[in-house]
Amino acid sequence: MAITYIECTKGRGFDLTTELSGKLGGTFKVIADASVEAAYKENKEENTVVGLQIVSDCLRIAESSADTAVDRSAAEESRQWADLIRQQVQQTAHIEIAPSQARAGASVVVSGTSFYPDETVAIYVHATLVTQIRVDGQGAFSVTITVPKNALPGFQTAVTVTGETSAKTAQAPFEALP
Repeated sequence: MAITYIECTKGRGFDLTTELSGKLGGTFKVIADASVEAAYKENKEENTVVGLQIVSDCLRIAESSADTAVDRSAAEESRQWADLIRQQVQQTAHIEIAPSQARAGASVVVSGTSFYPDETVAIYVHATLVTQIRVDGQGAFSVTITVPKNALPGFQTAVTVTGETSAKTAQAPFEALP
């Protein structure tokens, strides 16, 4: 089944042979998961979801043609993972801050969604880098930051979060209080 799956992806223009060469002796689950990782890696390098779509389509075929329940389950689980990543990649990043007004030195909670899974994001208040954190496997995060001391009171600005890998950016308005 693994060879048929690899031929499916190769026949659709996404050759996994090099990426999976060390895993070809593994279970179908190992091969399926490695193919999702390879497609995600390609997505990050080329900023396209084509590889993820091809892997998802071939995993769907593998699901329907699997000889065993174990292989069918592995194909389904890996396909769902590929589909989740593809959806996250295509979504627009979004952040929220609470409160949206605070004094320099105060704490503010910044939460975000739809970044690439497990990527590092940089959080800025105006032009000041406040912190960098790794988002979770669903592309979400929530962190408490401290408003920088150089935040100008009464100045309308924004909190900006940028993904290191995805380059996705999201902003929310913010005002430093006197």
